[in-house]
Amino acid sequence: MQDLLRSVSNSYPEFSSGQKKVGDLFFKEPIFLAFSSALEVGRRVNVSESTVIRWTQKLGYKGYAEFQQVVQRKLAEERLDKAEQKIPEPVADQSFLENLLDADILSIVKLKKSINEDKLLQVVDKISQADRVYVTGNFFDYGIAHWFASWLNLALNHTEMMYSSTGEYYTQLSKLEKGDLVIAFVFPRYTRIVIDTLRSAKEQGAKVIVLTDSEESPACDYADYVLTVSVNSNLSIDSYTSVHALLTSIMRFVYVKDQVKINRNLAKVEAVYKERNLFIPY
Repeated sequence: MQDLLRSVSNSYPEFSSGQKKVGDLFFKEPIFLAFSSALEVGRRVNVSESTVIRWTQKLGYKGYAEFQQVVQRKLAEERLDKAEQKIPEPVADQSFLENLLDADILSIVKLKKSINEDKLLQVVDKISQADRVYVTGNFFDYGIAHWFASWLNLALNHTEMMYSSTGEYYTQLSKLEKGDLVIAFVFPRYTRIVIDTLRSAKEQGAKVIVLTDSEESPACDYADYVLTVSVNSNLSIDSYTSVHALLTSIMRFVYVKDQVKINRNLAKVEAVYKERNLFIPY
């Protein structure tokens, strides 16, 4: 992150007055720029959206989205570097709870070291480009799959859950075609039904993304893209902390890539919330 701050500082004298306002905000609150649209940043400092975009171009980026991806990555690297330095391996004289939490933190550090960002960005592109997205997996993975599918559908309005336990499963399976995307959560214990689902998806021309624990997973035989992430098991209870971290990263990259479309979809939903007076003020 420090190298990016230096780059902005070195370019600061060349900024227009409006661009300097954006630069000042970046120095104070880089995380705001990391997860806010160019329009929101402009409103925050009373400049136009185009001024914010030109500011990023002045720094050498193609546009705001590319700059935002870099900031997100730098912030994540900085925080995980600190975590890696401070968090020890679980030790005997800690409490059971402390050891469990340390194990989860270390699983995220391991994810940071092992994840292939180019492959992750390819996955983001496929999600964005797909005509329809179907999310499936082993029944043990239903909760996390449902959470991910719900957000994707809220954001992009093109995602469905596809599980054999529902009456729609075979109808959905029959509709799969070229241009569609199947995202499968395949963590132990592996089930035959999800492998059969992926086999059918490939035969019908759909692309397949698999999130699994190992390259040796049987689901990899039917995958166009594989993202591996470890799942810790303790007392026969699996911890999906690192999987959640990976999915949150994917969701944020999808947002950066399609933020205009996503903001439009979210605004429609928010209007319904407001009309129905759904939430309690706080």
